[in-house]
Amino acid sequence: MISKLKNTQFNFLFLGISAAMPSFALGLPFGLWLLSADVSKETLGLVTVSSLIVALNFLWSPFVNKLKIPILYKLLGLRRSWLLLSQIILGFLLLSLSFINPKDQLVLVVILACLIYFFSSVQDIALDAYRVEYDKYFDAENLATVYQIGYKVGAFLIGAQVYNLIGADNWSLIYLYLAFLMFALPLITILSQRVDELESNQSTFSQFLDAFRELLQKKSIITLLVLIGIYKISDIVLGPMAASLYTEVGLNKPDFLAQKSYFNFAATFVGSGLALWSIKRLEINFSMFLGAIIVLCSNVLFSFLFLYPTFTNFIAINFLDTIAQAFTAVCFITFLVGLVDRRFTAIQYAFLASLVIIPGTLMKGSSGFIASAYGFYNFFMIMGFLGIPAVCLSYLLYKDQLRWNANNGFKVLSIALALIISLLSLIDPGETSSQMNDKLIHFSVYAILTYITLVASKNTNTIYLLMIILTLGISLEFTQSITGLRNFEYMDIIANSLGVFAGFAFHFLMDRNLKKSA
Repeated sequence: MISKLKNTQFNFLFLGISAAMPSFALGLPFGLWLLSADVSKETLGLVTVSSLIVALNFLWSPFVNKLKIPILYKLLGLRRSWLLLSQIILGFLLLSLSFINPKDQLVLVVILACLIYFFSSVQDIALDAYRVEYDKYFDAENLATVYQIGYKVGAFLIGAQVYNLIGADNWSLIYLYLAFLMFALPLITILSQRVDELESNQSTFSQFLDAFRELLQKKSIITLLVLIGIYKISDIVLGPMAASLYTEVGLNKPDFLAQKSYFNFAATFVGSGLALWSIKRLEINFSMFLGAIIVLCSNVLFSFLFLYPTFTNFIAINFLDTIAQAFTAVCFITFLVGLVDRRFTAIQYAFLASLVIIPGTLMKGSSGFIASAYGFYNFFMIMGFLGIPAVCLSYLLYKDQLRWNANNGFKVLSIALALIISLLSLIDPGETSSQMNDKLIHFSVYAILTYITLVASKNTNTIYLLMIILTLGISLEFTQSITGLRNFEYMDIIANSLGVFAGFAFHFLMDRNLKKSA
C-alpha cells in the first residue's frame, strides 16, 4: 500500500497545498487582518515588501542544494529532509501569529512574516528541485498541473473553510487552524518517493558560479531573463490592494469570501486544464504569449469591479482572474523547467523563480500610494500597463524571434501601441481636460498605429489588419460608454476610422516609392 502511495504524481497535490499555506496565510487574510486593525493601505503595501525574502532565495539555494541535515538526510534524502524541516518550522511560525495583535505589535507581526517568507522560500527551493527531478517518473507538464491544483486547493478551498467555519474576525483561530493543517502535511513528505539526486563534489561557491555560467550560455538568455522578470509583475504589484479594494467597496464579508474561494477553486481546474491542453496542442511558447494576454485582461477587470461592486461581478471577475492565474502558472512552471540544467536544479530554478518575484516585489510597496493617488479604478488600469512588456516579449518568444532587429522592433511597437491605446481609452481622466482637439488625437493615434502595424506585418493580409484596427476603435468607444466614464460619441469612431485609412494611404505611398527607387 505504501509503495503504491510512493509511486504516484498525486503526492504533488498535497505538496502544492503545503507550498500554498504560507502564501495564503500572508495573502488576503493577512491583508484583511491588518486592515481590521486600522493599518492603512499605504502601510499594508509597504509591509508586503517583506516578501522580497522569497525573491532572494537563490542566495541560499546552494546551501539547501548541498547541505545534508543529520539523520533526516539518511531517512529521506536531500530534498525531502529540507522540505520536512521547513514544514515543521512554518507550522510553529503560523501558530505564533495566532497569539499576536497587529494593532499593538505590528513590528512583531512583520518579523514573523519575514521568518515565514524565509522558511517558505526554503520549502519552495526543496520542493521545486524535487518536482524537477521527479519528472523522471512523470511528464513535467502533468506534475506542474497537479502541483498547481494542489496549490489552489491550499489557497482557495482551505480559504473557504476558514471563512465558513471561523469567520473573518476571529484571526487568532484562523492562524491556529492554518498551523494545525501545516503540522499535518509533513506526513505526505515522509510518504513521498525518494528521487535520484545528483551528488556534487564541488564547493558551494564553485557550484553556484557554474550554475550561472551554464545558464548564461543559453540562446537569447538576456531577453529570456527580462521576460521572466516582467511576466508576472502586474499580478504581484496588484496583490496587496485586493484586500483593500474588497474592504472599501464592502465585499469583505465572510460569506462573500467563502463563496469566492469555492468558485476560484473550480476555476483552478479550468485554468490548469486549459494550460495543459494548450501546452500539448499549441506548444509552450504560444501558451506563454496567450497567458500574458489573459493576465493583462483579468487585471483590468478589477477596475470594473470597483465601478460595479456587486456579488455577481465579485465572483465572476475573481473566477476569470483565477483561470488566468492557473493557466499562466502551469505554463510558466513548464517553461522554467525547460530552461533548467539537471546538474544545477535547485540553484538555477531558485534563481529563475526569484527573478519572477523581485521586480514586482520591489514595486508593490508603492501599490497603496498609487491606489490612494489615482483611485482604485485607475490603479488596476495601471496594472494593465505593467503587463504590456510581457505581452510584447512573449510574442517574440512565440515567434522564436528573441534576437532584436528592426522588424521585431516594429512588431513589438505595434502590439504595445494597440494595448496602450486601449488602456488610455479606458482611463478615468477625472477633472483633467486637454486643450488639444480630441478628434485630432484620435485621428493621429490610429493613423500611427495603422502605419506601424502594416510595416511590421508585411506578410499578413492588409484587409484583415485594417478590419482588426477598425473593430478595435469601435469596440473601445462602446466600452467607454458602458463604464459610464465618457459619453458615446460617433464622431470619435469617425476620427478613428479616418486615421486608419490615412495610415493605410501613407503606407501605400511609401511602399510604392520604395519599389520605384529600387
